[in-house]
Amino acid sequence: MTDQETDGMINYEPSSIQSAPLEHGESTGSVNPVRESIAALDASLSQLHQAKRNADESLRRAQDAPGPHTSDNSIFVSLWEAHLGDRELLFSAMRQLDRVRQVLPPGGAAISEPANGRKNSTG
Repeated sequence: MTDQETDGMINYEPSSIQSAPLEHGESTGSVNPVRESIAALDASLSQLHQAKRNADESLRRAQDAPGPHTSDNSIFVSLWEAHLGDRELLFSAMRQLDRVRQVLPPGGAAISEPANGRKNSTG
């Protein structure tokens, strides 16, 4: 074999090695819980963002209602109650996101943290 042929084979890994865990009866689902946790986190974040948009929009509608903004104004009261319902859905989405973050696998908590929220380890 030439040097070029052996260079190309240095990183070659036969397929029998890749499937070894299956042949020995080991579980191959070790990545699935992480993927499921990430999917649950993404779904919770999506629900949270949607709930926040809904609560913001319903608050804007209530604030834009014709005055006065008192309990005597049935239009305002209706819009405000709709906002309170949207706000409760937002709080529920926040609680769901907290539950999902609590069950993340070890090391998975960093996935849910924004990149700019981490402290710089170099000082």
